[in-house]
Amino acid sequence: MSERSERLFEALGEISEEKIDEASPDDRTSQFRWRRWTALAAVLVLVIGVGSYVLPRMGGGSGNVGAGAGGAGADGASTFMSYAGPVFPLTLREADGAITAEREITLDFAPWVPVWWSNEDEANSRPDLTEAERQEDLDFYNKHYPEGGRWKSSTDIRVTDSYTLTNASREERTVSVLYPFAGNLSSLEKARPVLTAGGVELEATLHAGQYSGGFQGAWEGWPSRRDNPGTLNLDQPNSWEDFRDSLEDGGYLRSALGEWADLSGVPVTVYEFTDPWGPEPDEKAGVPNPTIRVEFELDYERTGVLSYGFNGGMYDRENGRQGKQFSIPRDFWPESTKWPRYLIVLGDDIRSLTTQGCVTGGWDDDPAIEAGVTIRRYESNLERILHTVAEYALREEKDFDLAYGLWKDWLLSYGVLADDPMERYRWGDIEPMDINIMSRVFYLEAEVTVPAGESVTLAAEMTREGSYDFYCAHTENRGVYGYDMVTKLGSNLSCTRQTAVLEDRGQIEIIRQNFGFDLENGVKWVELNPETEHYYLEVKGREGRFEK
Repeated sequence: MSERSERLFEALGEISEEKIDEASPDDRTSQFRWRRWTALAAVLVLVIGVGSYVLPRMGGGSGNVGAGAGGAGADGASTFMSYAGPVFPLTLREADGAITAEREITLDFAPWVPVWWSNEDEANSRPDLTEAERQEDLDFYNKHYPEGGRWKSSTDIRVTDSYTLTNASREERTVSVLYPFAGNLSSLEKARPVLTAGGVELEATLHAGQYSGGFQGAWEGWPSRRDNPGTLNLDQPNSWEDFRDSLEDGGYLRSALGEWADLSGVPVTVYEFTDPWGPEPDEKAGVPNPTIRVEFELDYERTGVLSYGFNGGMYDRENGRQGKQFSIPRDFWPESTKWPRYLIVLGDDIRSLTTQGCVTGGWDDDPAIEAGVTIRRYESNLERILHTVAEYALREEKDFDLAYGLWKDWLLSYGVLADDPMERYRWGDIEPMDINIMSRVFYLEAEVTVPAGESVTLAAEMTREGSYDFYCAHTENRGVYGYDMVTKLGSNLSCTRQTAVLEDRGQIEIIRQNFGFDLENGVKWVELNPETEHYYLEVKGREGRFEK
């Protein structure tokens, strides 16, 4: 979906939500043991989609739909269908008994304040549109917003998590602080906090925890990224307890601070496919999808084949055959369809490789056509070729090194290189489809110096999304948004006092909470009990807030 289409779709979504609100206030042979492939069926044909996709973060399972917000936790907080994760406490890389802290967290609902956005503002906000496209957008908004525009607001909040760090010793202390936050690569730019000390922004290094699982090598001696790999549940976290189960023993943090796996010691044979050619698609001529088919022989017990850029495949274990295929790109197709394709061979090399043009991309009785592709074979190592593939597959990532490391983590933990890979990776595909959308905990690391006997104020300022139930689910929490925090999970910092401030901006009504705020009586500052592990606030927009 194009950006323009997404914007129009978003506008339609806003219309629907407003109506709802109104209606309801090289000796590789001797070392290699490719155990994964031993469970393959004798003959299997598989077609793999090439498109990547983005899913909303998912909380409670479908069995929870209709049961309020999918049920409630032990402390009374809702289990939302889409869970954003809590605000975590600051911790130190190494515990320091001389450093104590007082914490104050501010929940600011300023983004909830409605702002008038005219139809002209909307149509003019995209300088890349042609005049005709801009007019088309304006006509669309004028039709759906005949008042000339609409009130817009966000369900995000601004969070300031502030710490007064005090040095009780007689010597100056410089400590490495670690600030954790939940998110994924897709939301990283928005979710990443800004760390300041004494009002000055700190230079911070970003670390990323694994999505899930430790490293289970495909053979003995498989290289491991970390000594203490931490885990998150394979399901997306749907409550703060999921994070607690992963973070409380410290293994997840140690994992996040570790080094990426180095796969340069794994020899491979690479087959690179470039410059495919063939006839134009022609339904009347019986050539709807001109395709390049690649077939080869192999010993499934001694050879593993990783693939990038192919649309589907054929697997015939009984006869020692395998195949891959891809549609021949056209000039108007996305650039990514024209990148090189790769077969990466681990163990014994493949044999008798052939290519053939076909009319549809199917496998049985698919008529041949005149087509071809340039093939280059060379020796390399797994680290080098994965990096080459990543230069294409991850080229749009703002932090390439981070995305590349997380992709290797994924391949080793749940992808094709794991002992027990997820189902869709069992056939050798290494497309990095999942790393952007998987929930994980990131850590910002910075150094702070606290003079002897003095204090320094460190603050993390961030935007936090709300947790929610989908409107279509018709739960009692439809239109309710949740925001939560934990007081000590994963932290070795001695916090002598914790308080919370609510800046409601006149926008909300509180549905349920355990903070102790009382808007009717003006109680917007509360003292927190550090023994209460989890605090939550669940709110709705105040009735009439869009009436200006």
